[in-house]
Amino acid sequence: MTGRMKGKEIPGMTLRDIVEMVTDSGNGQYDADQITAWISEIEGQAVDEVINHAEGDEVEFRDLDYGLDPDRELLIPDRFRDVYLYYARAKVDFLNQETERYNNDVAMFDAAYTGYAAWFRRTHRQKCQVSFSRM
Repeated sequence: MTGRMKGKEIPGMTLRDIVEMVTDSGNGQYDADQITAWISEIEGQAVDEVINHAEGDEVEFRDLDYGLDPDRELLIPDRFRDVYLYYARAKVDFLNQETERYNNDVAMFDAAYTGYAAWFRRTHRQKCQVSFSRM
């Protein structure tokens, strides 16, 4: 999703951007394909839980593939990049059995994801939900 600032297009965050941030913040233990798989998980979750609940939006999610599209623009705006970063860091810490770091990363991810979802719902009209009541 690109943004606008005083009439200029602001390019969105790409898969390559996030993979490099995660790789730079870690010890290089996990490769771009593994990090991409994690980013794909959270991007798919955002599509299912947040984006496709907006009126007019029906995004068909396609798994990310670093080898094919490292410059693919991600769906969550750059200002919410912590959603991706903390999700990937939590995965790293979980696999490395770093329990305290994992717990901190999950808490930070949850705060970032909740903030993103709240912003999206405020700025996008939600689809009407049909409700039934008993008579």
